[in-house]
Amino acid sequence: MPEFNTTDESETKKESTTESIKFCPQCGKGITQLSKFCPHCGHSLENFTNQPKSDTPSQSRVAEDDFIAFIGNNAGYYKHEFKKFNCDGVDAFSLTWNWPAFFGGFGWLLYRKMYVWSFIAFVLMLMPYLSLASWIAFGAVANYLYYQHAKRKILEVKALHQSGETSDVLSKIGGVHRWLPIAAVILSVLLLLVFLAFLFWMPFDISDLFQMPSKYI
Repeated sequence: MPEFNTTDESETKKESTTESIKFCPQCGKGITQLSKFCPHCGHSLENFTNQPKSDTPSQSRVAEDDFIAFIGNNAGYYKHEFKKFNCDGVDAFSLTWNWPAFFGGFGWLLYRKMYVWSFIAFVLMLMPYLSLASWIAFGAVANYLYYQHAKRKILEVKALHQSGETSDVLSKIGGVHRWLPIAAVILSVLLLLVFLAFLFWMPFDISDLFQMPSKYI
């Protein structure tokens, strides 16, 4: 009676299954079905359909040195906060608080080069019933938004520069707009001067604004 080598057969099936598993370059989660988009985060996979067998979730992980090079100012604080959003290689939201983002709002997002979120925050700030709520919300989620932004940008640079040093590139596309705080101070001073000029040179007495009309007396 012929003998069948079940061990080899099982190993072959295991290898074929392993070959079919790919990993999303955005979220790092395993993908077992051929698809144009990641079923977990919706990221396009059209440019990653021919990933080599050696691709693992570690390729979607970002080293601390890369984060430091990208963040620039106050990298120590953000490196500590970013660790709260990744557990065993899996990204997960964790509630934190960022005072500069709370007080700065869209200005802080622009300072950190998150242009889309800066625009969204600016629009929300103009809405009467959402302004305060959006300020509080951005204070609570700012670190996580910045983590996702930094990670996505770093992985994009790594994909384009698979060999060679990327620290200089990361520091250029990351970092902060150093001119923004100076511009904010200058703008604030100008607005204050305009307001004071309006008070001193307006053609009526400012006390008239607080007098009750005679028909109500």
